[in-house]
Amino acid sequence: MTRVLSGVVLASAVFAIAWLAPPEGLLGLATVVAILAFLELAALCRGLGAPLLTAPTAIATAATTVTAAWPGVSMLPVLVATILIAVAGVLIHGQPDRGRLAGVAATVFAPLYLGLPLGGLVNVRWLDGREAALLLVVAIIVSDTSQYYAGRLFGRRLLAPAISPKKTVAGAVGGFIGGSLAMTLLGAVWLPDVPSPVRFLLGLAIVAVGIAGDLFESVIKRAAQVKDSSGLIPGHGGVLDRIDALLLAAPVYLVVLRFGPRWVQ
Repeated sequence: MTRVLSGVVLASAVFAIAWLAPPEGLLGLATVVAILAFLELAALCRGLGAPLLTAPTAIATAATTVTAAWPGVSMLPVLVATILIAVAGVLIHGQPDRGRLAGVAATVFAPLYLGLPLGGLVNVRWLDGREAALLLVVAIIVSDTSQYYAGRLFGRRLLAPAISPKKTVAGAVGGFIGGSLAMTLLGAVWLPDVPSPVRFLLGLAIVAVGIAGDLFESVIKRAAQVKDSSGLIPGHGGVLDRIDALLLAAPVYLVVLRFGPRWVQ
């Protein structure tokens, strides 16, 4: 019950802001989420022996979110600054250290892993409308919910037993069905310029990369020997646990909308 109630409250708040707030308001929410997720990721990196410069990397993550979201603003200066921050973190330490070198990779990875997808989703809201942005969120929520209940009802064979003890093949199938149908049917109203077959294929792709994103975060947590990224959200774990699918799905969705063929009805 705790899981359901906290999920309903969280989803309602996100939908209300995404639907009612201007793009700048959604950007503010995305930036807060990016920073919270970064703090969880930074703790995981420390557990993996890859410490990073927390404050500068948090700023770089927030800046990446803003530049990825704001139309016409380049991310290049932020990425260059991030690389310089990562290198400085090693040089300031003063001695060769494997963990610090791993921290360089974590420092560069964090803004791209968190800021790019969250900012990209806001960019969709800015240029394509709130419906297009919410369509992705709804498709992921439907896919996650379908995976959960299909797995509980029919799950026997584990999808990736070495990574996740709960994800099942039946759950994944349920997620593909639910997510692709949500993208196809709701997209007829919220993304009408994209033909139905393309929306269906896009739904399949979104579910596939969403599952990959979920499993990838599980790899990080298992390597760090923790169950959840944090206990911030009752019944759900941390922020990173809630957005893991979105972190890979949003860039794919953005690329399709920006660089896909001109849709012809």
